[in-house]
Amino acid sequence: MKKAAFCLLVCVLFLSCALFAASAEQQFVSGDYSYALNEDGTASITLYSGAQGSLTLPKTLDGIAVTAVGPGAFQANDALTEVTVPEGYVSLGDFAFQRCENLAKVSLPASLTEVGLNPFAGCAMLPAVTVAGGNPNLAVRDGVLYSLDDSRLIWYSILKERGPYTLPEGTRIIGASAFYQCENITEIMIPERTGDAPGLTAIGRRAFYQCENLRSINLENANISTIGADAFCGCRKLLRIAFPQKITSIAERAFQDCSDLKELILPEAITSIGEMAFRNCSSLTSVRMPEGVTTIGKATFADCKALERIVLPEDLSYIGGGAFQNCESLRTVDLPGSVDYIGSSAFDGCTALEEISIPDLCSHIGAYAFARCQSLKRLVMPSYVYAVNPFTFSGCVSLTEITLPEELEEIGEKAFFCCYALKEIVIPDPVEVIGDYAFSNCLALESVELPEDLESVGPNTFEKCDLLKDLPDLSDLYEE
Repeated sequence: MKKAAFCLLVCVLFLSCALFAASAEQQFVSGDYSYALNEDGTASITLYSGAQGSLTLPKTLDGIAVTAVGPGAFQANDALTEVTVPEGYVSLGDFAFQRCENLAKVSLPASLTEVGLNPFAGCAMLPAVTVAGGNPNLAVRDGVLYSLDDSRLIWYSILKERGPYTLPEGTRIIGASAFYQCENITEIMIPERTGDAPGLTAIGRRAFYQCENLRSINLENANISTIGADAFCGCRKLLRIAFPQKITSIAERAFQDCSDLKELILPEAITSIGEMAFRNCSSLTSVRMPEGVTTIGKATFADCKALERIVLPEDLSYIGGGAFQNCESLRTVDLPGSVDYIGSSAFDGCTALEEISIPDLCSHIGAYAFARCQSLKRLVMPSYVYAVNPFTFSGCVSLTEITLPEELEEIGEKAFFCCYALKEIVIPDPVEVIGDYAFSNCLALESVELPEDLESVGPNTFEKCDLLKDLPDLSDLYEE
């Protein structure tokens, strides 16, 4: 009996907790406002659907005290021109007023102590914000909003005058989207660290996103270990950047579209570089990768059209898809012996690439990996590759010689499509499948050795190979 009563009590408690969790997540509507209940019984505005220009946020909704504005609650509201956050509010969520393009005046109360990721990112008409006196956590310095609690620069106005900016002493964090689309900023200067002061320790996601006139930033005095995703993405006039020696990682797209960046010196401590980190840095001419880097991610240097030389680390094992795609000036690449994976389109469109040696331990070469490498003349495929994937060498118009691995089992669709200069090829005996159009438009092809146990071949495999003679009838092997 006691056991049954105990089980019943447990079930009741569980149900009560579940109902409480469900009510905490429930959304309510009051007029133009949607809100949710906080754990302390107060309300957070989650969405505003009204069209007022000048707006004072409500102190209560349905008799419940409002203490917070949730993430993105007023995002992209073009009607807003003026917002007053009344006393009693304690929290302003991430990107709360992001891209309110006509917002020109904001007043924050003394009670507001928690401010998330730049609430005013992309507010193109907002010159400054006002913080009521006595606020213990927020400060406005030269029109720039700071959080004193974590020494974080929260927001820098798009409308500030063109010129350089020096971070105040004690700034530890440049917050996410802090300088979002600030086209007038030309240079960021970071004070030298003094004594045991930590100095600048973090640069957040999209911190300088599309600051198109930012020309330089010297991070040598910073105490950061990583640069956040998209941090300098779209800083088209950034000429150079000096990294701190202790930095270990650069996140995805951190310097994408920095089209004027010419000099890149990466510290030896770096072990991780994110996908597309330097994509479309079209003025970058040379790169030396630190020895600790073992992986080059997807499209890391794609569209770096001026890149002529890259020095790869000895322990590099993985080259991601599109890593060097459309690097039109890249002539030679020395792949370390440790490379065992070359992703799809890794060197696609490297039209000047004349020579590349693939390590024999490499076991995967992805589709399109060397497509459109118009200057590539000869290549030896590694022993551990068992398939030539579709389009791998399509458009290699200068390829005259290629050695296929003895254990090769399959040649994919259009693998050698439009290899105009290829005159002969020996297809190893283990190959059972040749995809359609695999050698189509190989205009100079005169000789092909086919395997005896070939099981399947595309009907257009040797289309327009007009110089090819003595080819046996393969119609009984055509793929359906």
